Amino acid sequence: MLELGCGFNKTPGAFGVDIIPESQADLIHDLNKFPYPLGDSEWDRVICLDVLEHVDDVVRTVEEIWRIARPGALIEISAPFMSSVHYHTDPTHKRAFTSRSFDYFCPGRPMHRYGYSKAAFEVLDCEYDRGARGHRRGLAKFLTAWANRNKDRYEERYAFIYPMLQIDFTLRSIK
Repeated sequence: MLELGCGFNKTPGAFGVDIIPESQADLIHDLNKFPYPLGDSEWDRVICLDVLEHVDDVVRTVEEIWRIARPGALIEISAPFMSSVHYHTDPTHKRAFTSRSFDYFCPGRPMHRYGYSKAAFEVLDCEYDRGARGHRRGLAKFLTAWANRNKDRYEERYAFIYPMLQIDFTLRSIK
């Protein structure tokens, strides 16, 4: 298991990569420098918790994740949602994500037809505010559940009326 951008709270059992020397990283490396000093198809699981919003080139970073992941590897990504106050209050954030942010890498999805990347993934799961699931009550619980069932309609019409904070993905590497 590999955790990119592990920071000071590395997932137990993970091999961590981070740019900060004082972090819990096993490898100090800038994720904006390619290629990563990791071998091809080495990892069964890659974790990116609150890291992709900070990189300079998301496409190149996702291609590196694809390169180092084994076929069928699970990729766990957590990032700020497009209407999140967290996205807008952190000056180091370069982008936010929507439920379709990885369509570019998913065969069969409209954005994939442009074919600029050989990296390929299948989206297994995409969920708003997964970490808050057990804490929501009443109307908030209902609205979050509704948004998760109706992502296109929610993002097109209601995302800035009832904003989510986070969006989480589970991808599977296709090679």
